[in-house]
Amino acid sequence: MAPRRDAIRSLASLMSLTAACWSFSISDPRRGPIRRSQLFSFYGDSIPMPPPGHPDHPVGAEVQPFANQNGGIDDTLGPPNLYMYGPAASPLGRSYAVDCNLWHSADRMERQQLVDQVLVTLRRNGFVVLENMVPPQEQFSMEAAAIRHFEQLPEGYFTSPLRADRSQVHVPYEDPWSAEWLVPNDLVLQVTARYVINNMACGRSEEEQQSAWCQWVMQGSSVEWFHSVPPQGGPLATDPPHGCTNVGAPDELGPWLGRVMITKTPPQSPLMTRHRDIILPGPFAQLTIGVPLTPLSANNGPLALRPGSHVMNSPGYEVVTNIPHGSIMLYDSFVDHRAVEHRGEEDRYVLYYEFETRGIFTGYVDGHFGQQATQSEHDFRRVVDPILRRYVANAQCATASA
Repeated sequence: MAPRRDAIRSLASLMSLTAACWSFSISDPRRGPIRRSQLFSFYGDSIPMPPPGHPDHPVGAEVQPFANQNGGIDDTLGPPNLYMYGPAASPLGRSYAVDCNLWHSADRMERQQLVDQVLVTLRRNGFVVLENMVPPQEQFSMEAAAIRHFEQLPEGYFTSPLRADRSQVHVPYEDPWSAEWLVPNDLVLQVTARYVINNMACGRSEEEQQSAWCQWVMQGSSVEWFHSVPPQGGPLATDPPHGCTNVGAPDELGPWLGRVMITKTPPQSPLMTRHRDIILPGPFAQLTIGVPLTPLSANNGPLALRPGSHVMNSPGYEVVTNIPHGSIMLYDSFVDHRAVEHRGEEDRYVLYYEFETRGIFTGYVDGHFGQQATQSEHDFRRVVDPILRRYVANAQCATASA
């Protein structure tokens, strides 16, 4: 019972972070920099400010989304670290990976078994590394494309600041980002269709989501619990509040593709503060896929995640995912994580894309990365969503007949 009591005690702090904690450093020409840290409720009057270049961005403001009062830098004593790869790799660290080398030559039954194995690891830990899943040479070549995209940003694209000196930009739907092994990855889509089953945010107010989240914790934090909470009709479902996901339709269950972005980490970037990418409606609502473009090491800024934290039951250590090329990572956006220090000399690039249900507060607004970037979002969705939704329909039929 201790983990459950700890989870309830932490509810207040978790819920105070609803809306993902935007922190602002505003420069006033008369008085110089002004520090202002503010929490936003996505049903209140305050809304997150979009990045520079967006038409809603206030003149003179420098905005860091998802940051704490010191720019998203973690200066606290961290938990023990386990490394998955490299000289300090541990057998326990390697247990968070699944070898997917046989996926491309496997028959239907073998593929189903591999999907099941990935799901077991992902549901238990909140993240999983898929080894030998993608062509490593294409990952290497994509790094050069990422550098060009950042340095020669096309018209209609904005760069958005992140915690601890990182920045992010959306990619266009074109080569190499439109590769079939990347966003439309068949194994990833099958896993996503069965994992992302939390529709609690759609149509519900912040208070209703908090209440349901407490019920989930008190009843054992089981993934099956979310099958009993369908979307709720009404104006919040038809027109999600500002900063909430508007993917799919109010009466449709399950995940849809969100955004496809590159994150840039400059050399000497500090340790990022621990955070969850989303707060409400909890786990199984948004799944993020990370594809390293720059080769990762233990000290050039890989993610460190707390296993089991998505179901409020973590062993108390972090797993550093310094994964090799050829591998990708899937993680629940509700899992507790951070990026470690980047002690290298070159910029580091990772591509992220997300699958999500409707109504989740993420802080991303229409045109967040620019109007042309918004068009690119729709271009990706037109290709990926029809395939994903077929898998979602199959998963829902299997659940209904079970």
